[in-house]
Amino acid sequence: MENEKAIGILMQEREVASTQNSTNLSSTDSISISAPSGDIDESDSMLGVTPLMAVHSSEDIAAEISRQDVQATINLEESLNKNRNMVSVQVLRVLLNKLLKQDKLNDEAAVAIMMNLKNSLGDIEKQLENERRQAEAKIKADERFAADPVAMETEMEKLQAVLGHKMNLMVKEQEARVRRDLLKTAGLSEIEMEEVMAGYIEEAMKLDQLLAGQYEKESQVIQQQLSERLLVAELASQKQSQQTAEVQANIAARKVALNELAVNNEILHKRLDALFQDYERTVLKLQEKHEAGLLKQQKALAEKLQQRRSDRLAAVERKKETERHAFCARTDHMMHADSLLQAFRDFQQKQSSKMNKLLTDMDKDEAQELESLMQEAKADRDRDMQMADEAFINKLQDQTALSSNEVSGLLQRHVTEMRNFTRIKESERQQYAIVLKERLANRQKRWQEEYGNMQREQKVLAEQQENTVAKVMETQTGLDEEAQMQILLSHHYSIQRLNNQLTMNKHRQHKLYESLLTKRAIYEEANTLCHFYKKKTIL
Repeated sequence: MENEKAIGILMQEREVASTQNSTNLSSTDSISISAPSGDIDESDSMLGVTPLMAVHSSEDIAAEISRQDVQATINLEESLNKNRNMVSVQVLRVLLNKLLKQDKLNDEAAVAIMMNLKNSLGDIEKQLENERRQAEAKIKADERFAADPVAMETEMEKLQAVLGHKMNLMVKEQEARVRRDLLKTAGLSEIEMEEVMAGYIEEAMKLDQLLAGQYEKESQVIQQQLSERLLVAELASQKQSQQTAEVQANIAARKVALNELAVNNEILHKRLDALFQDYERTVLKLQEKHEAGLLKQQKALAEKLQQRRSDRLAAVERKKETERHAFCARTDHMMHADSLLQAFRDFQQKQSSKMNKLLTDMDKDEAQELESLMQEAKADRDRDMQMADEAFINKLQDQTALSSNEVSGLLQRHVTEMRNFTRIKESERQQYAIVLKERLANRQKRWQEEYGNMQREQKVLAEQQENTVAKVMETQTGLDEEAQMQILLSHHYSIQRLNNQLTMNKHRQHKLYESLLTKRAIYEEANTLCHFYKKKTIL
């Protein structure tokens, strides 16, 4: 009966302790993963909640989020470039369809011209991407920039300016190639060729404007997704930290209660101290065992979820490629470019909706699986801890002269201590959630401000370029008005495409810079701790 009474109070202790870790990572109170709008072509499976399972400190979580930010931005650029090339070819196809209808062009010549454009655009993209990767790798490996992230970012900015200028020249060369094809392969007159090129450039400008809007919207989506993943990871990390703190609090509360019983009784104090030390060793070993087991389970779960995400994304990418081919087949016979761009806008919106639902579902699934794993691991740990507590109580009653009332009083004091601990931790959890949400809101605000600054800088640059060209055109007195309009139109297109590319490059480089700073902060903190412990060891 005495043991049963003690065990009853012990169960009450467990109920108190378990309430502090009841936060559900997938509940609306702790994390709300909403379906965003916009298209993210995440071909890299190392995105999402899964990679965050391997990190636990706020610093490491921030570093992983920065890595995902860079990777998601690169994926976005690749997706937009792929769509730009696809629709650019279709724009030319629409213009050639008009010539086919007028019998000014045959199918064979039209196909040849479009294939030349398609291959040319693909070659430009591959060449510039290869040059960018090689140059960035060289800059990162340069010892002069290893200890100076600001100097590295400046060098990266110079690289983007060089690549942007080169891209502009290559686009002009591609336009000249299309002009030659229209004259030689299609056999058009100079006037007919200029009409086609004017139409092509005008629609290409509309396409780039559309893609620039998508880039901004989808960049916001990336930030939203990253914020939600960050929230999941931080809550999971806090939950694990609280479970560790609970064990320490449990041990400390027991020691306080035992010391109160042994006041002015040295013999009892020594006996209780021996029992307590044995209990403490047992509990700490159990905690160490369960922490190691949880890490192992998290690793296995991460591998499973990563493979699942990879398989699902690969399947979706194959389907998207099929849909791209179907889009081209549907628009092959269109006669109006405006209809083509509207069809592309609808096509993009449909793909975006499906992709975003998939990404949202995968993040939710991963968060729920992580929560389930942690709940199961905690349940296993609590069962082992309960057995250790029961064994400790039995030893107290069997190996000491304590009465059942004294043991019950000891346990009741322990319950009170743990209730106070739970109340404090719950208050901390709520305060932490508030602070975390403020951090995420500030992160989103900071991104919007930085992106707005980049857009304003590009706008000023574009206006300066426009003014320069306008002054040059004023000196070209030998050109008629139509020729001047053709030159201005071509220049506007080149400037817009260049500025779009510079915006994306600068955006990506800024994210790389932030990622580098985050990693450097972690590295410096580790060096500081290492120096501290070395010094402490010497002393």
